[in-house]
Amino acid sequence: MPRKRSLTFLLAANSAIQSVAFAPVAQSNHVAIKAISSSLNDVIVDPSTRHARIIAPISTVLGGLTLSTGVISTSIPANSVDNISAFEESMLKNVPGALPVSVVCLRVCAALRDRGYTPANTLFGSSVCSDEINDTSESLVSDFVNKLQVDGGFNLGGLGGLPFVGISGMGAFVHHCPDKGKIFIMFGPHVGVSNDGTVGKIERIGQKALSTSCGAGIGAYKAIMSNVGGEDSNIIGTTDFQEEYIIAKLRDRLEPIKGQPSSNETVTFVTNKMYDLVWEMLRAQVNFYTTKASFWDEITEVTLLGGIVINRGHGDGVPEERITTNL
Repeated sequence: MPRKRSLTFLLAANSAIQSVAFAPVAQSNHVAIKAISSSLNDVIVDPSTRHARIIAPISTVLGGLTLSTGVISTSIPANSVDNISAFEESMLKNVPGALPVSVVCLRVCAALRDRGYTPANTLFGSSVCSDEINDTSESLVSDFVNKLQVDGGFNLGGLGGLPFVGISGMGAFVHHCPDKGKIFIMFGPHVGVSNDGTVGKIERIGQKALSTSCGAGIGAYKAIMSNVGGEDSNIIGTTDFQEEYIIAKLRDRLEPIKGQPSSNETVTFVTNKMYDLVWEMLRAQVNFYTTKASFWDEITEVTLLGGIVINRGHGDGVPEERITTNL
C-alpha cells in the first residue's frame, strides 16, 4: 500500500469560494474547477500526489451555504434593504459574501474533526498581519485555537500577513508537529471597514480619528502611487525590509489602478493583491517541505485555509470581525 499523503486546500481567488482536498488516487478521475485550475498546476507535493482528484466538495467545509456563481450568497430580505447600515452596504458592495468569523471557524473546525484533526495530533499555525487587532480574544486566530482546543499557534506572519519567517521559520514550525500528526495553517491579509463604510479604515480604542487597516498594504499602495521605494535590488539590508518587499512585489500588480483616486474599490483591489502575495510566499515555503519524501514519514496531512480578514472597529454593539468568502 502506498504511504497515505494528503494536502488539503481552502484557497482564495478573486472572491470565489474554493475548498479542495488532495490525496493519492487514480489519475483517471480528476475533477476540474475552472476558478482554481492555475493553482492545481503548481507543484505543491511530490509527483505521485500531484496526480490527485478533489475529494472534498465545497459543501464539506462550508456546508449549508447557498452558492451563486462561485460566491457565497448573502441575500438580505427585500424589506430590510433600506435599513442596512453604511458598514453593511459597503460590505455588500466591496466584499460580498463575507461571514462572521465564528461561523467560518465553527464550520471549518467541524470539517477538520471529520478528517481526524484532534487536539493531540494537530499543529496550528497562522500567517496574518502583526497588527494587534488580529490578536484579540475574539480574533480569528484566537477562535481557531479555542475551537481546535490546541495549545496555542505558531505565528508565521509579518507585515500584511506575509509569512516572513521564511524557509527556516517554516522548518521550525513543521518540526513541531506531533508524530504522525496533521498541520493546519490559516493565512491571509486583513482590511478594515469603518462604521461609515470606508474600506481600509477602522475605529481603534482610544483614537478619535479613523486608523488605517492594513497599514502595511495601504502604505505600500500609497508609496507605489507616489513612485517611492521598493526596487527589488535595494531590499536586502534596508531597515524596513518587510515593507520594502511588499512595495517591490506589489508595484507591477497595481498597474491597473495607476492614476485612479483612492477609493473603496482601489483599496479592495490592493487587498486582493495582498492576498496573492501572501499565498505565493506561503505556497513556496510549504512546497519546499512537502516535496520531500521524508516529510510524509511523520506528517499525514496538511490543510491550508486562506482568506481576507475584515476588521470591524471597537465600541458598544459593534459586531464581530468577518472573513471574506475567499475561503
